Amino acid sequence: MAAEKRIERLKEFLKEELSGILDRELEFPDESLVTITKVEVSPDKYYATAFISVLGADTEKIMEILRKNVYNMQQLLNRRVRMRPVPRISFAIDEGEMEREKIEKSLAKLKRDGGL
Repeated sequence: MAAEKRIERLKEFLKEELSGILDRELEFPDESLVTITKVEVSPDKYYATAFISVLGADTEKIMEILRKNVYNMQQLLNRRVRMRPVPRISFAIDEGEMEREKIEKSLAKLKRDGGL
């Protein structure tokens, strides 16, 4: 029970820290919005996957920017986190968020065309 709460707090902490790093340290194409939707942490706390949502830009281009900068982001995170070991960060596209976006676009189109 205590271990589960600890992992949940770690997930939320990593989400906040990584969001700040993305906002302040990385340059994304104009008119794009990159958001961390959730963070999953391995039970041993050695690895973490940050799931992202991308609006207004090519997803592959954003993933390439993240891959090129993951080492620097990890170093920034290592300096900010007071736990050891600091989970090794990787990024993935939040497929669930992409599906929600497609559904919302479809509903908006139906509404606009008079289908709803």
